[in-house]
Amino acid sequence: MDRTESRQIRLKAAFCVIAAALAFWAVHGLLRFVLLFRDNPYGIPFVAKPDWYIFHALCIDYIWIAEMALPFLLLAMFLPVSSKLRRFVLPVFCVLQSIILPFTLLDHEIQRFLGTHFSISLLNTYKDASSLSILPDYVSSDQSIPYLQWLLLVGIVPLAFLLYRLIRKGFLRCNVRVSLLRVWLIGCVAFFGFSELFLNVIWKGTNRMRKLQPVVEIVVKDLREIVSGGTKVDLQFIAAATETSRRLWAQVEGPDAELYEYPFADYPMYRVPKAVEDSAADSSSETPADSGQVQPADSSSELPARPNFIVIFMESERGMDVGYLNPDDSRPSATPVLDSLAKSGWAWTRFYAAGVPTVGGVLSSHFGFPPHRYKLTASELVYADIPSFASILRDSGYVAHFFSAADPAWDNLSVWFQKWYDRTHYDRAFEDDSTFFDKTAGFIRDTLAPTSLSAGHPFVAAMITRSNHYPFNLVPGMPDSAKALPQADRMRFTMHWADAQMGRFLATLSREEWFKNTFVIVLGDHGFPQGEHGVSAIGSEAYSNVTWIPFVVNGPAAAIRENPGMLHDGAAGQCDIAPTVLALAGIRAANSFMGHNLFRQGGRPFAAGVHSGKSALALDTFRILGNTYDNAATGLYDYRADVGENRDLGTSGDGTPSSLVAVKDSLKALADTVLGLNDWIMVENRAQRR
Repeated sequence: MDRTESRQIRLKAAFCVIAAALAFWAVHGLLRFVLLFRDNPYGIPFVAKPDWYIFHALCIDYIWIAEMALPFLLLAMFLPVSSKLRRFVLPVFCVLQSIILPFTLLDHEIQRFLGTHFSISLLNTYKDASSLSILPDYVSSDQSIPYLQWLLLVGIVPLAFLLYRLIRKGFLRCNVRVSLLRVWLIGCVAFFGFSELFLNVIWKGTNRMRKLQPVVEIVVKDLREIVSGGTKVDLQFIAAATETSRRLWAQVEGPDAELYEYPFADYPMYRVPKAVEDSAADSSSETPADSGQVQPADSSSELPARPNFIVIFMESERGMDVGYLNPDDSRPSATPVLDSLAKSGWAWTRFYAAGVPTVGGVLSSHFGFPPHRYKLTASELVYADIPSFASILRDSGYVAHFFSAADPAWDNLSVWFQKWYDRTHYDRAFEDDSTFFDKTAGFIRDTLAPTSLSAGHPFVAAMITRSNHYPFNLVPGMPDSAKALPQADRMRFTMHWADAQMGRFLATLSREEWFKNTFVIVLGDHGFPQGEHGVSAIGSEAYSNVTWIPFVVNGPAAAIRENPGMLHDGAAGQCDIAPTVLALAGIRAANSFMGHNLFRQGGRPFAAGVHSGKSALALDTFRILGNTYDNAATGLYDYRADVGENRDLGTSGDGTPSSLVAVKDSLKALADTVLGLNDWIMVENRAQRR
């Protein structure tokens, strides 16, 4: 083989790699266009200004595809012509790109439905086969172009190879020569440099870059973290954050903070109840830190002896549509049963989800602090030894059962429930709220209550509903006229129906004698956006349309009996559920709660949450929303006066009082501190000392 022939082989191979790279870049561009210029599944544009995104997307994809193609291009140009490895250069590159394409489509669809990126940890959470069963319903309910996902899935790889053949044919029609390759390489390098300049200098945008982050970058980052074990935390920060967080917790808790002490420096928020003085004389020689992990609470609270608990998480119970939370709404209430519970019990009017979506809120309600800001707590941190109100009640003699209308394995919740409850109930035949509540009421009435109470054990029965869930047509026998309603009205329909089923459930159990000694706690797992703030995907923001939920307590406490219908307008949240339940049970237990007993005297309003890349913290009269990825504050709101969070008080423009800017900066720093420490506690398994 002469030198000219050898050079032609090298040149043709190089042009084939370039043709393949351009073909796959073009298909990625098509996927970006379909994502950005199409409505999301809820009928609202995925982004308000797609023209502001598309060129960024093309530049991002060009950069990573070019970087991936470079080693293959070098091999094509410089491997000896006689090398057997040459035959694998182009196929390996094409196979890798063909694998990445479907995952890119999956990432785009997850963003459209959930408002968050695909990741290895997300895949681990939803790896159960039951996750696939609802997929056809989601795709068919897409209010953009139903079933387009399937067409793209089938067609994108063949389209890439068709484009490759066309581009390759165009190259080979030319006189393949070094000068032509030089021109193309100079052009590719120039566009690479321009793309870097455009993204990092000319038109920067952190949120846009995060939204457009390619799936290959996300997966590589996840793999690096898995291999490295994560980044090391500055221990000086942990020490300072511990001091700040303990001080904040004491200020928010009020006088009851004096009932606890912190015995271990390496467990930052782990506190134990101080020894009860009355039992000091006959106690053992053990220290309170060792022996006082569970103690009876002060009897002056006039609580019933060993009450039962029924805790109900209502799916997507959006605060903006709850009757008692919106007294000026002229529409008929969507939640008359919940409203009646608020009138006969105590209710909170500014109560916030601590985690979104469902899995984050349910976990936070159980263990008393927000989810991890960057990791999926349910699947990545299952090794952590974190007790919940259910496990603490069970350790104190309660029988604990959880009832779920949806498969708890969906979010990996079943792993946590196995730690905390004696039994978890789920039957796919009873997923609608009507049959679910009937089945649950029958089991509590006929089995759980009589067997546990006859043995001298009170019980806790927690449950979560399903029917008021996107696409809000999961009501059996739902009329076509209701299914044809706009999504916001359709949600009110399913919300009202679910509320009625809860009413039948409580009416059935209220006839039982033990019900008089039972606390009924009802709250939402999260809200649901209906286009406010341009948001309609549940995992994309932390505004009140997503995080504002009801919270009602009805039961035998003297405070409720003597003053029914009490409405509390101070900030509170799902982190408060665990300490409140334990306080109502008369149990003071060792814990690492960020939340507080809502029946305490004194203290300050407080709530904290983490919501798919956003963090929130409310203290006193203000609530701040921030971006967890770059720690940039996105808004300061007076949550009482501006429930819709439409007026950002913390902008630094002209006319903004410097005091409000200072409040914003202070709350932002506080959120970074307490949530940063919270992350460390969970990752390092420092919530509970055994």
